[in-house]
Amino acid sequence: MDDPDLKIIDMHMHVGLLGDQWPDWGHFSDWYRRQIVYKLFLFYSRIDEKKVSDLYLRDMTIKTIDSCSLNKVVCLALDPVYDTTGRRRTDLSNVWVDNDFIVKELKKILPEKVLLGASVHPYDPQFLDRIKKYVDEEAVLIKWLPSAQMIDLAEEKTRDAMLSLATIGHNGKPLPLLLHIGPEFAIPTTDQRTGSYDYLTWSWSDKLINSMRGRKRWHRPKTHKIHENLKAGLDEGLIIIFAHAGLPYFSSGIPGRFLEHSDFETVEKYLDLTKKGVFKGKCYTDISAFCTPFRYKFFSKVKKLPPELLLFGSDFPTPAFELSADLNELINDFKAVLKGQLYRIVVPEDNLLDVNYRELEKAFPGHPMFTNFSKLI
Repeated sequence: MDDPDLKIIDMHMHVGLLGDQWPDWGHFSDWYRRQIVYKLFLFYSRIDEKKVSDLYLRDMTIKTIDSCSLNKVVCLALDPVYDTTGRRRTDLSNVWVDNDFIVKELKKILPEKVLLGASVHPYDPQFLDRIKKYVDEEAVLIKWLPSAQMIDLAEEKTRDAMLSLATIGHNGKPLPLLLHIGPEFAIPTTDQRTGSYDYLTWSWSDKLINSMRGRKRWHRPKTHKIHENLKAGLDEGLIIIFAHAGLPYFSSGIPGRFLEHSDFETVEKYLDLTKKGVFKGKCYTDISAFCTPFRYKFFSKVKKLPPELLLFGSDFPTPAFELSADLNELINDFKAVLKGQLYRIVVPEDNLLDVNYRELEKAFPGHPMFTNFSKLI
């Protein structure tokens, strides 16, 4: 780093709670705990499923953050579902994590390293008061996952919330919105119809696939209204961070257009408009959950995006693979597997946040993405 004051910040790390010790601070639904994605996250994080408890999850989270080489990590809360009448519906949420868990536990233990990525649902009647509270608690962004939280980006309440975020920070500055877009597999919605709430586009292939879902068809997103709302916020000064560049997770190339949704081209356009100074606000994208054999194919496209508008993150506990492993590393892993350490087939040996950073740094050497979030906040 040229500027010693700039920090390397992982701006996209998830945390979670079972709900046994702190039921008011978070929960995994019984259904979610039976899913392979939950078991995969535990396996990757080296967490014994039989030992899972709030205290154990907290301690393992602290251990991961404290032992990594990064300067700071943004821990993300996830507000539960709020219905259109403004009622809080934890019963409709497969996963939710309260902001206060991060503030009163994680930040309290590691005040120099943990940053608050708050989450406040735009349908909450107390949205403004809660946002102001967490701005005072030094929140550095707001996280929305539309499908799982059942947030329709075309709604007026969502538009109003984005307009508020444009000026609600300290001294009238914007509070960045980290917005998940594109396919979502990590935290499924309890209402399959909202699977399309993460989409900014609706192509003919989306229509075709949706027609095959029968009674489980997704809502057709009101894309025109969604972009009106996004641009209204941006015109007021809103900062939007499009998570994962809107890319598909598993599919690439021409066949991928038929198998999995992509909003990459839309993100590309918003970044281009930002670079041209069209908006008062700005659009960024993070490249979290990128160190996989699936998204590796997109690295060449990402390198063409405006470097000043890319942000570094991990999306932990989404797996990060050692894509650049050399012969010695492969031999060491093989020896470990022979000794019975079967997890080494998939799980890297080092701190998993560091693995993600190291792999991205090798793929994008000297890229400003690693300190861009430090500049932003």
